[in-house]
Amino acid sequence: MEFKLTAARNRNLSVAIVILLIISILSLALCHRLYSDNRDLTEALVNNKQTIVLPMGANKAFAFNGERGDARYIRLMALSLLNLRLNVSNETAAESHALLQAYACDGQKEKMEPALNAERRLLKANDGSSAFYPADFKVWADKGIVEVVGKLQFIYGLQKPEPVDKRYQLRIDTRNDGMCFNAFVEVPVEK
Repeated sequence: MEFKLTAARNRNLSVAIVILLIISILSLALCHRLYSDNRDLTEALVNNKQTIVLPMGANKAFAFNGERGDARYIRLMALSLLNLRLNVSNETAAESHALLQAYACDGQKEKMEPALNAERRLLKANDGSSAFYPADFKVWADKGIVEVVGKLQFIYGLQKPEPVDKRYQLRIDTRNDGMCFNAFVEVPVEK
């Protein structure tokens, strides 16, 4: 009888030791997992090099890594730049175009000056205004290119000609910790 009690006690003791050993191994694995996750999160926080911007016309800030923003940010900046160039009247054209040129990259101001002067002269001569109504956007965030298709409406005095289909491409870059555009071209519309 005593032999059976000793055998049962040894068996119960060995089962308890195995269970405690399994619990110890699982807790060590859990501790290692928590340590590695904590190390990865801490490294991500310490090495977080995001750029946070609030574009014109946006309700919330955007954060992005790298040289350019994500598609939402680039789209909003393109809309802001389009508004500065195309949604103008003869009274506001000079100020809007000056602000637009402030966002131009090096060398782009000289390229855009003749086109902007021609647009201002046309609006001033006819006491007109223009409004651009975007219809479609294509954004290539990795290249910083935005293509906007829409209708450009001119109003000259009491005359209101039919809207003109227009397509514009903008290339947006970040240089010297600032955003600028290095291309703002009108692309011919295929009919």
